[in-house]
Amino acid sequence: MKSFMVGGVGGNCTVCQNHLLNQTQKLPVSVADWRIKVHCRRSLSSKMFESSQSMMKDTSSSLSSSWKVGLSVQGLGGFAVGGSHSKSTQFAESRSRKDKFSFTTHDLNCKYYTFRLHSRPQLSKEFEVSLKNLPSTYDLKNTTAFKQFLSIYGTHFIRRVHLGGRVHSITAIRTCEAAMSKMSVHAISNCLSVEASVTIKGVSPKASSAFCINKRKSLQTGATFSQAFSDRTTEVMGGDGDVGDILFTPNGAAGYKKWLSSLRRVPGVVSYEISPLHLLVTDNPNLKSGLQEAISHYIRKSAKKLSCPAGCKVGKPNKNCACQCQGHRMVDSNCCPGEKGVARLNVTVVRAQGLWGDYFSKTDGYVKVFYGDRGATTPVIWNNDFPQWNYLIRLETVNLRRRVAVVFEVWDRDSGWNDNLLGKVTHIPTSGHSSIRSFRLKHGSLFVQLSAVCAPSLQGSLCEQYAASPSYTGLMA
Repeated sequence: MKSFMVGGVGGNCTVCQNHLLNQTQKLPVSVADWRIKVHCRRSLSSKMFESSQSMMKDTSSSLSSSWKVGLSVQGLGGFAVGGSHSKSTQFAESRSRKDKFSFTTHDLNCKYYTFRLHSRPQLSKEFEVSLKNLPSTYDLKNTTAFKQFLSIYGTHFIRRVHLGGRVHSITAIRTCEAAMSKMSVHAISNCLSVEASVTIKGVSPKASSAFCINKRKSLQTGATFSQAFSDRTTEVMGGDGDVGDILFTPNGAAGYKKWLSSLRRVPGVVSYEISPLHLLVTDNPNLKSGLQEAISHYIRKSAKKLSCPAGCKVGKPNKNCACQCQGHRMVDSNCCPGEKGVARLNVTVVRAQGLWGDYFSKTDGYVKVFYGDRGATTPVIWNNDFPQWNYLIRLETVNLRRRVAVVFEVWDRDSGWNDNLLGKVTHIPTSGHSSIRSFRLKHGSLFVQLSAVCAPSLQGSLCEQYAASPSYTGLMA
């Protein structure tokens, strides 16, 4: 590195005064327009994403357009290119294969220096040798050489850069688990921001939002939001040492201050503009064209589709590839139950046998079915002690944890006001599709069938247990 820094234009070096460190520093020969440009605010920016696809799309769209200059990458409008294989994207995709997840990001940027490279930067000897060893054309016979070159040097080089420090944190939130705790992703993201502000601004935890303090009552005893929602990956650029989950570490203010104070001395890359490597080839048009084609092919092959996976398990995909429902009793627009125990209950009154309601005629039978304040009545089957109704009653969305019994009343129709009650039975439903059940009456028996299907993300006999459920079919890891 030292030999690379010696020289400059006409053998002269560029020396700059860094008043942030009270030092004189020598710049690499390829660097131009080095400036101290401090932009450091103690404030977070946050975003929320309904799916891993929407987060990947945001990451890809944040890149400047300079990356594709001169490349043949037309038709990639429906693909994620930049950042599509990043640590953040891999984190989000791995979670989405396990359950229905939403994501929230928290970013902190602190810029101190900026510079750009010359339009024709001085190349290292190793890089020049590697270029010369490449075939002059790119075709099926020599793709291996270009692949090996790109695996070592990548596809692009940095043209303009801001140095300083950056923290990028992604928290994965189980969408339906949060909904059953009466939490929205928006509220969780905001309250995580409040807790991180305790670290970066040094405010007292007691000064936190009253809204978040109240919401914490829904969490586990004594848990903070960052503890309750701790499925997180954090990337830290710049600074000294391994600071880990710097924004959400308990009592992390001291570590944050130490990291912040080290950025002027050990800056990292905060933001940048890039250009493809073939622009560095200036003396061999055939090689330049071949490398350009190899880079274009690599990008097209590596790009990821932004289209939604096929087949929502429940609901339909919106523009962000999040499966959405219309929202109805006890199930919200994210297809999440509002509480544990939620199920869809159907009852079929199948038949009866051996009924006896009148002395001189056969039974004119019908059945009343009640569930809480809901109810329905079968049609009357006239003059038959062995009636067959096969009558389906959709009780729709219920909560099995409340253990409300389904009540069956078998009646004999006379004049309406003086109908005879032949028997009354009850049954507390559980999840699953039951076989036909029989209930003894005073005279005869009643046969019914019940079906209770747990709402998405629930399982157990009373749908009382949380169950991981990816939004799309075929995504379970």
